[in-house]
Amino acid sequence: ATASAFTPWSGTPDATPSSTFAISQGPGGGGCPSNPPPFAPSFQAGGTSNQASGFTGFKLTLERPDTSQALSGITMTLPTGLAAVLASVTPCPEPQASQGTCGPESLIGHAVSSSGLGGSPFTLSGRVYLTGPYNGAPFGIVIVTPAVAGPFHLGDVIVRSKINVDPYTAAVTISGAVPTMVETATSGQTGIPVQLHRTEVTVDRPGFQFNPTNCTPTHITASLQGAQGGVVGVSEPFQVTNCPSLPFKPTFEAFTEAKTSKAGGASLVVKVTSPGLGQANIGKTIVTLPKALPSRLTTIQQACPDHVFEANPAACSEGSNIGIAKIYTPVFKNPLSGPAYLVSHGNAAFPDIEFVLQGEGLTIILDGKTDIKKGVTTSFFETLPDAPFTKFETILPEGPHSALGFFPTKTNGTPCSEKLLMPTKITGQNGNVINQETVIHVTGCPKAKPLTRAQLLAKALAACKKKYKHSGKKRRACEAQARKKYGVSKKKATHKKH
Repeated sequence: ATASAFTPWSGTPDATPSSTFAISQGPGGGGCPSNPPPFAPSFQAGGTSNQASGFTGFKLTLERPDTSQALSGITMTLPTGLAAVLASVTPCPEPQASQGTCGPESLIGHAVSSSGLGGSPFTLSGRVYLTGPYNGAPFGIVIVTPAVAGPFHLGDVIVRSKINVDPYTAAVTISGAVPTMVETATSGQTGIPVQLHRTEVTVDRPGFQFNPTNCTPTHITASLQGAQGGVVGVSEPFQVTNCPSLPFKPTFEAFTEAKTSKAGGASLVVKVTSPGLGQANIGKTIVTLPKALPSRLTTIQQACPDHVFEANPAACSEGSNIGIAKIYTPVFKNPLSGPAYLVSHGNAAFPDIEFVLQGEGLTIILDGKTDIKKGVTTSFFETLPDAPFTKFETILPEGPHSALGFFPTKTNGTPCSEKLLMPTKITGQNGNVINQETVIHVTGCPKAKPLTRAQLLAKALAACKKKYKHSGKKRRACEAQARKKYGVSKKKATHKKH
């Protein structure tokens, strides 16, 4: 039915004639679709380059047949590791984002959309911008398309989406609504139907989006929503190449303070550095602490229950907070930082260590499993996200809730006289492995007194004896050289001995 209202100049009541028409055929002269219509859009998504750790463009294509419901929304999740250098872009702020007036500093790509039924849809081009926080998410995307068709200018069609980041995998999810009407007057019930036929969104800003460093086959997945209730799940295979050839050269260092006590325990500082983009990211790390630095039982007993941590880490007790951590990444302008908690799980013998890193409006959680055998603690970080970083530092300080116990009494409460080794295994996302005996450097030890000349001579003579134990001639020559160096002749040394 078509309704109308005509108002005369005379001021008499409006005339409201109406008319009806029937829809008796479907597209192309076929039968009418079901009610509601089917919902079967096509989905294509992927990068423009498959080089591991390399920069790449990204293209998303959606297409809807005439018989299908209108597309009203999309939620797309990218594989972990497929991300972008957000630090290289200035996010479009409000109200510019909602008004579609973002500047070139926020531009990350372009869009081409075709609308209309039949074989000759109308095509329009738009621009894609990165925005600041949107709809509860730390970042967003806005697509601005000027709706100009001949003499008709319907303003800009503004399509907004939010960007969320999974706290455990760092996988990116983009979700938003797709308009079905333009120039609507009453919340989508009137206006010009968009009848979106095809849309292609391309992210092509140079040096922005980059590939993972793990070549395991995976998928780009999405959930598409129809205007009349239809929902369909779709996916597209995704895999990068040349992962084994990526360099993998992170450095791993550890430190502890010389001062320890039964009340304050011992400290541990771990620093990991990496070049960032261009090499394989870390996938797994296993470290075994020396027996001289045991886990502290009184702190383990204060671990935060998992249901409390999952609801809100900040609600965990002070006793479960064992330190702090900070990570620098080329993805963001500022580092992510936050506390480290011990978290107990009902089915685990020992609590996990959870690093809660926050910044830029998002949260990343690094999960480490713990095992203690015969007083030796091993930590397993086996599900690290495929994300680049330049420096990671964690500080587990001394104090009433220190993670580590005090040093054995046989060393007088100080580790200065001990050689502390921490077996370390670091596995890259590309499968490359680094095994090393990490030396835990002790800071704050008193400086050793310099050796006397007599002590230096005794040390040199012992070295000669060890080196030339099977050659008396060479040993005597070595000893003579040592006496000459330290100013003691053989004659004087013999007289002193007698």
